[in-house]
Amino acid sequence: MGAAIALTLANVIAVFVMLGHNIGRVDVGITAYAQPELPPGKQFVLQGPDPRYPGGDPSWPAYARILTKALEAQGFVPVASSPDLIIRVTYRVGDTLTSVSTTTTPANDGSRDSTTVSTTNLRTIQVEALDAASAAAGKPTVVWSVRAQSRGAGDGLARVFPVMVAAMEGYVGVTAEQEVSVSRYYSDPEVVRLKQP
Repeated sequence: MGAAIALTLANVIAVFVMLGHNIGRVDVGITAYAQPELPPGKQFVLQGPDPRYPGGDPSWPAYARILTKALEAQGFVPVASSPDLIIRVTYRVGDTLTSVSTTTTPANDGSRDSTTVSTTNLRTIQVEALDAASAAAGKPTVVWSVRAQSRGAGDGLARVFPVMVAAMEGYVGVTAEQEVSVSRYYSDPEVVRLKQP
């Protein structure tokens, strides 16, 4: 019986060590596309679900600030009019998965089963740069795009948004043939910088 308790205790410690290693980490899957020759202009305007319009999102101004900082770090310049690029942004949380696990624990009178239910959601951010001249002509051309996805529990999009954007930064204007996995922590300096007002 002492061996069973020691084994259970060792398993519990191993779980806490694993959790401690992953605390604050967000794993992001990135896909990216860019035209072979990017246009030279880097002046942009952001388009997203502006709360001033039907279907808008009250969180958009905060997300726009984070995205603008990230784009500026890549050499892009926000302008009020006559942009080179129109950068469209969409995001969502969905595709809920629920998993159930049962653990059997030895006890003095036999064993006890405990069931744990966990729910995760898929968070998605899509950033797409359109050539402004082609958009004005009614035939918008995608210059580059980056899509980030992260599955997680408990964290709404507001908390994870700057982490996902930091993971996306290195893929602006490049093509990733297959999904790339990027891990970022809430404590990363770039994440902290993006969260500042």
